[in-house]
Amino acid sequence: MQSSEPIPINTPPKLHILNLFLLFLLLIMMIITQVLMGKIQVEMKMDRQGAMQFFSSFSFLGTQVGNKTKLNGNLGEDVEKLAISKGVPNIYGNEMNLSFDNVEPAMNTMKQYDPDYGGTKLSLSSEEMSRYTKIGLIIACEYCCGVTSIVFPNARAACGCAHSQAMRGLLTYLIKYHGSEFSDDQLLRELARWKGRYFPKQMMNKVSEQIQSGEYTTDVASLLLDVKLPKYNNSKGKIPLPTSITDLPSMVGGC
Repeated sequence: MQSSEPIPINTPPKLHILNLFLLFLLLIMMIITQVLMGKIQVEMKMDRQGAMQFFSSFSFLGTQVGNKTKLNGNLGEDVEKLAISKGVPNIYGNEMNLSFDNVEPAMNTMKQYDPDYGGTKLSLSSEEMSRYTKIGLIIACEYCCGVTSIVFPNARAACGCAHSQAMRGLLTYLIKYHGSEFSDDQLLRELARWKGRYFPKQMMNKVSEQIQSGEYTTDVASLLLDVKLPKYNNSKGKIPLPTSITDLPSMVGGC
């Protein structure tokens, strides 16, 4: 008569040791991640959500642009990804309740901080005002206005359209509250990303033409900042830093 007692299953000693090692390694990785997040929060003055966004912006596959956008070498598809931002902007998106997918509400929020037309006035130091003027002089809403920049050299508004109000408002807000987290080129890039949402068709054409010609204006150069472009047919030239470009294209149309 056979015994009904269960037959014990012995785990091989080597497998048991391996499981313990993997568990130990997992715990170490979790501790390291928490330490790094804490350091980033302190050094960059981020909250926990901001630190998580910082980590999530990295990718080990493909070229990273903005919110997890990867370039695949197809010029048409890549141009759309570069010119048309999607999702919530890092660092300031959540705190301002902004999304690239809801352009008009975002514009209404950002233009509140426009120094000339906005209802919420933010005081900038002389150094901050210099940054504001420098950046405002090298980007424009040329597809609706006949001006060559969103500000004049004296820092006053060069145009009163909603697009330029929103760009000036965002620029003011970022310099005031996140100035140490953005370089001038990175600030310009944020304005250009919104410009791509204001004028998607025009900006896609502009990005495509300039990638192929190798001659860049400040707004397109900023969209390509820190981006390693795949090799496209007929593309040429090295991408300059956007703030090193002084000439803007001719303006067309009006407000």
